[in-house]
Amino acid sequence: MNKSLLIATLATLFSLPVQAADPAPLSQGEVRKVDSAAQKITLRHGPIASIGMPPMTMVFEVANAQLLEGVSAGEKVNFQVQQQGNRYIVTELQVVE
Repeated sequence: MNKSLLIATLATLFSLPVQAADPAPLSQGEVRKVDSAAQKITLRHGPIASIGMPPMTMVFEVANAQLLEGVSAGEKVNFQVQQQGNRYIVTELQVVE
């Protein structure tokens, strides 16, 4: 491949738009308990596709204590979880109106 063709090819590749990965869909659950002091929430949830977790009830850490503000037991929520080693951390939490 000659030099000018290589430069033209690279220029074309670098000018292509970058497509962001689709964010994982939010999972659904019901709040069973909120422990603001420990920054934890207990959720009864359906499958969490982003981390391959089946439905169950479990305690999650939250990435930010502000996520728990205004959230109480019995509320339906949509949420996002990230797995970090053996820790499961809620990074997004929305009360379903």
